[in-house]
Amino acid sequence: MTAWLDKDAPPPQRGQQAPGASVKLAVTGQEKQEADPTPLPAGKTIEARVAEIDGTPNPLLGAARRLLRALADMPPILEERATVERLRALLEQELRTFQAVCDRLNIDRGHTTGVHYALCTALDEAVAHTEWGGGSAASLGAWPGSALASTFHQDCEGGVKVFLILGRLVDSVAENIGPIEVYYHILSLGFEGRYRGVADGERQLRHIRSRLLEAINKHRDPVPEALSPNVQPAPPGRFQHLGGIPIWVTWVLGLLVVSGMAGYYKYQLTLRERDLVQQIVAIGNMKPPPPPKTLRLAQLLKDEIARGVVAVKDDDRRSTVTFRGDAMFGAGKAEISKTLMPTLDKVASEIKQVQGMVQVTGHSDNQPIKSARYASNQALSEERAAVVSEYLARKGVAKGRLEAIGKGDTEPLTDNKTPAARAANRRVEVVVTQ
Repeated sequence: MTAWLDKDAPPPQRGQQAPGASVKLAVTGQEKQEADPTPLPAGKTIEARVAEIDGTPNPLLGAARRLLRALADMPPILEERATVERLRALLEQELRTFQAVCDRLNIDRGHTTGVHYALCTALDEAVAHTEWGGGSAASLGAWPGSALASTFHQDCEGGVKVFLILGRLVDSVAENIGPIEVYYHILSLGFEGRYRGVADGERQLRHIRSRLLEAINKHRDPVPEALSPNVQPAPPGRFQHLGGIPIWVTWVLGLLVVSGMAGYYKYQLTLRERDLVQQIVAIGNMKPPPPPKTLRLAQLLKDEIARGVVAVKDDDRRSTVTFRGDAMFGAGKAEISKTLMPTLDKVASEIKQVQGMVQVTGHSDNQPIKSARYASNQALSEERAAVVSEYLARKGVAKGRLEAIGKGDTEPLTDNKTPAARAANRRVEVVVTQ
């Protein structure tokens, strides 16, 4: 096991996750100027890109360069939804092209899938940090639909699993040097994943990047010490005159130049020292920034929790509110009960004050549904999740932050052997990830 990047260790302040897919976020970008809003360069044919990359030390890195550039150049501001949708389509196209190029180059499928997964997750996180990706109430919100990682990998835990996958790769650096080098570039471009907002997270990321670079350098050819191996040294001998000028004159002129430069740089250092002292004094007068807003749903819904209407689970990164399906909806229906609307209003009001994605998931028991409107429990759970998501949007939660998912009877809390157990499994969960 690798001590500095524990592949089996749980993420900070969260339970252990197994590698599989990615975080649901939104990704787009454009500067306020009317320039080309996409961070992707002009495209080439797949054949041209394969020919350009084939034979390079790391073809996987070559195939990923356009997506890495998109990650580095993600525009902080976008003002039109059409541009958001255009960027989304271009990134999806480039992700598919990346897969096609890797297939043509016969790159290991496991390496290709892992790097593709990490790129999707990093792009999703980069968008989440932009104003139009959910960072402002006046923004467009994230692009419509699912995040890139969810679209390609059907998962929403990439911030954790990227590091778990990387932990397994570094156990065999020689066999996995290609994907490790791409992961190093992704981390160097600002991807934080599970370490974002965690105490000492930045130091841990620096340590991981340092160890990755050390591992990469050990498995790459070293740079030769001599800049030009064929250069011939000057033959030994006495100093010669320079154009008839005695050598002592050259020495005197050199000393004068060096003395003048030393005086100049000493003066410049004095000026910089004075500026530095002023900056230090100014730092002492600065006020610390206010702490970030955190959810307080458990406190806000304490009365509803006491009545058993909802259950709330909070930690530093997410809050989960679970509504009992029988309390929120009638049997076989998807209309929200009026008695639950005030509780949903409280939840919406609190969610609007923080950043992050909001996932609404509908669940059901395993009893066959008897309804002309819904063909299955899966269809009913999807409709209930969509109805709750639309209600939150009407109450002011940005649509770009919302995602509705129906899971039917695939994730029960308990077995379905008793009426009470089946009632517990009929539920709607609202998960806010900060």
